[in-house]
Amino acid sequence: MVDPIHLLAHGVGSRGTLPLPLWQFSWAAAAALVLSFVALGALWKSPKLAADAPVFVVPGSAALVTIGTWLLRIIGLALFGLTLGAALFGEDIPGEKVNLAPVTIYVMLWVFIPIVSALVGDIWKALNPFRTLALVMPRIGEVPAPPHRWIAAATLFGFLFVELVHPSGDSPRILGWAMLVYTLLMIGGLLRHGEEWLDRADGLDVLFGLTAAMAPIAVRNGSLVLRRPLSGLSSVTVLPGTTMAILIVLGGTSFDGFSESPIFTDIIGRPTGWGAVPPKTIGIIVMIAIAALLYWIGARTTARVTGISHQDAADAFGPSLMPIVWAYVIAHYAQLLVDQSQSFWFRLSNPYGRTNVDGSPATDWFGAATGEVDLTLIDVDLVAWIQAVSIVVGHVLAVLYAHDLAVGRFAARDAARSQQTMLVVMVCYSIAGLWLLFSA
Repeated sequence: MVDPIHLLAHGVGSRGTLPLPLWQFSWAAAAALVLSFVALGALWKSPKLAADAPVFVVPGSAALVTIGTWLLRIIGLALFGLTLGAALFGEDIPGEKVNLAPVTIYVMLWVFIPIVSALVGDIWKALNPFRTLALVMPRIGEVPAPPHRWIAAATLFGFLFVELVHPSGDSPRILGWAMLVYTLLMIGGLLRHGEEWLDRADGLDVLFGLTAAMAPIAVRNGSLVLRRPLSGLSSVTVLPGTTMAILIVLGGTSFDGFSESPIFTDIIGRPTGWGAVPPKTIGIIVMIAIAALLYWIGARTTARVTGISHQDAADAFGPSLMPIVWAYVIAHYAQLLVDQSQSFWFRLSNPYGRTNVDGSPATDWFGAATGEVDLTLIDVDLVAWIQAVSIVVGHVLAVLYAHDLAVGRFAARDAARSQQTMLVVMVCYSIAGLWLLFSA
């Protein structure tokens, strides 16, 4: 029996099974990537995912966008206040079974939003409570926002530290204090720098915006447009720190899987509480460093072949990692989302988790406070297949986008050569991702 509280903090793996062993899946993934690379080199001679790729403007969608945006703003602000209140004043019981805060932050925010954003567009831009507050907040200072995203990268690392390293990362009180610190940082920046601060310092806003850039749906000039999937990545402004922010999430998600593997427990044993913090801190930093090192090696080869600087190559191809990040979210947390999105609805009925003298929920707003998670809602073997296949598909999409970017920037003879080492990096990423999924 798997402890559900443990599952909330670490959603890696699945209860389902796959009929193929790891080595066969790894060979299939490597073959898919190599064949995709060869086919793209032979058939994909001009960019099709550039920023100026054609779009279809949905007629009469402006009113829908306006109404939908304000509806999402209201929902986002209300849910933020409710979650913060539950975290600070509700029952301080870890896990998803009592208080609204843990399941909202670790499942609905960290998993649901990016998965959906890659399909339907940047819904977080409207849901983000700080962007809604920015509409009414005065700007006290006239200082320009920092010309980098290193603060956003740091906040993403902080989120992963609380989730994966802190011994009480699923405690409502700990999450409440973390939310307060984050809120003060965002509001202070808004007062000083204006809304542009969120684009530079709000790690979640940056991450979800990058994820939404892959979506076939976007908003332009107040109307919905349909575009080629992944083409929005070409419009991303890659400021210093952007690529590192992506690598932090990639490495952090990988550590989530590695920390559940037998190898990690063999190395550090099974320390508990604060005794587990030092080895876990080292572990998450090492996993981020490995992800970054592999990427920098690929970028250096691209720079050497094409004659551009190493930094320019790393920044230019940073967005190509986003399909992998998205795939890792699905692979590591699909089962968690299926199970605990139900818990979110139950907890929403009684967000503070309080009970009456007779043990009944103190509130039951939607009549669901006593609900129980249905572990058979979706076939577990199907979820396991989705998790494994998503890793392969994510890496193939990353290779595709990187190739499209290369043929648009470099001479034909250099485009394919510039990506050869990056292909090896993608193969390493995919095999590592599959190993982490199978081992967790």
